[in-house]
Amino acid sequence: MDMKVENWNGHNIRFIEKEPGNWWAVGSDVARALAYLRKNDAISQHCRYTVKWRIPHPQSPSKTIETNIIPEKDIYRLAFRSEQPDAVEFQGWICDMLQELRQASGLEAFQVFRMLDKEHQKEAMRHLRDGLTRPVRVDFIKANTIANKAVSTRRGFPKMLKKDDMPLDMLLERQPILDDTVALMAVNDSFGLGLSISQAVYGKYGVQ
Repeated sequence: MDMKVENWNGHNIRFIEKEPGNWWAVGSDVARALAYLRKNDAISQHCRYTVKWRIPHPQSPSKTIETNIIPEKDIYRLAFRSEQPDAVEFQGWICDMLQELRQASGLEAFQVFRMLDKEHQKEAMRHLRDGLTRPVRVDFIKANTIANKAVSTRRGFPKMLKKDDMPLDMLLERQPILDDTVALMAVNDSFGLGLSISQAVYGKYGVQ
């Protein structure tokens, strides 16, 4: 059995290679590092894939003790329920990443619950994988502004309406414009085309 020890914030966390390349952490080590007062309760309440495993005794390596080991997903579950300051920051970081992933997949904030749907999750992950293999820069503030102006002008408003001020029918009309804008920005960046995104989008949708 192979074991590695990682130190995080002064806490040693033991990892067991349960299978080749598949490392599981000692649950009590993780719970202790994340400032849980009742480590066993935290593991039983929040971890879904706990496995009993025999590991070397910390004081007598020739002997073994039985303990709970947990996979990576359960480490995240414990981190998401911890009040430890670094864990709280991690929770915020994950939420920021999910927000960016939601934007990259073309969903508006009012469509956030679609991210709980498995099919939308698969689509979002496809966008993430594509972005990792072909990284592009998309300015989502600019993209939203272009879409807002385009649909507002098409509807005859003298000034641009913000998304929050649009009725549902305008939001539905706005979505394909935003999708086209984001896609064009990605291609423009990937190929260095130097296009004026706003002019291209306004031209397609008949905005003067």
